[in-house]
Amino acid sequence: MIKKFLRTKTVLFFIFLNVTSTAQGSFSRAIDDLPLMDGLQESVDEIVVFDSSTGRIVEVLSTGKVTRQQVMQFYSETLPQLGWQEISAGYYSRENEILKIDFPSPENKKILNVLFMLSPSQ
Repeated sequence: MIKKFLRTKTVLFFIFLNVTSTAQGSFSRAIDDLPLMDGLQESVDEIVVFDSSTGRIVEVLSTGKVTRQQVMQFYSETLPQLGWQEISAGYYSRENEILKIDFPSPENKKILNVLFMLSPSQ
């Protein structure tokens, strides 16, 4: 009886652990609360961080098998939930910072480059 209880409890624990880790998703390493949509991988070698007296400047390149439209829709729906206000397509403002989402190279059939640029608002 005790073995069955412990086995059930262990199985439930691992199910809970799997669900919570999946729900959390992944976030940018350089921009703390910037979620990375499913399908995007952050290029660790392509992270630039600069702190100045007016604020931080961060550039993060991510790549993935996604489309521009999917990226724009994901961030248009997700960033406002994190306090970002959409100024225009691909531009967001929060507190004293501006976040710009850009696509530095043409979209090919397999991989899309997505550049996140965070800078102080003027």
